[in-house]
Amino acid sequence: MEASDFSFEALEPLAPAPAAAPAAPGGLTPDEELALARAEADQLRQEAREQGFQEGFAGGHARALEEAVAGAAALAEAGVALRAEAAAAATRLEDEAVRLALSLAEKVVAGALAVRPELVVEVVRNALRGVVERERVTVMVNPADLPLVAGAMASIQGELGGIEHWEVQAERRVARGGAIVRHAHGDVDARLEAKFQRAREVVEAALSDEP
Repeated sequence: MEASDFSFEALEPLAPAPAAAPAAPGGLTPDEELALARAEADQLRQEAREQGFQEGFAGGHARALEEAVAGAAALAEAGVALRAEAAAAATRLEDEAVRLALSLAEKVVAGALAVRPELVVEVVRNALRGVVERERVTVMVNPADLPLVAGAMASIQGELGGIEHWEVQAERRVARGGAIVRHAHGDVDARLEAKFQRAREVVEAALSDEP
């Protein structure tokens, strides 16, 4: 190869390289700083949304809890009131059952006397047994019961003893099956209606004393 084949023309100076963008503090470029700022802004918005959701959830949970507590308290009060009313209703039913039983007893006794009128003799016997000083007694019974009682007085006199004089009188104010025994110190009211009246008074007094 000959030397004439080469050219030694002067070369143009090289253009200077573009200056690098100044680095941001911390070694980040402006583009990187912008991207970081955008990322931080997005993170802040996300955190704000999450915080708002959590606060809303917490607030809703608190309200729901308060409503649940209030509802439970109201339900408990209603339960107490219901139990009290049930207890009162049960007491009323028991009271009515006692009164009904007493009323049925009156009807049963009345029915028994209608079938066995001679039961009046036992009523008179028990009344006389309760008289301590029975030397002189007067027995008042319903006119329909007079023959039965008069016919049994001799037997009663011998059984109980102490009766020196007795008399049986008819008294329309005494219902069948009952009697009034008059003696030196007062009367023994053995009328069935009087006995049941006393029983009703005892029952009502007992029921009124219940808590």
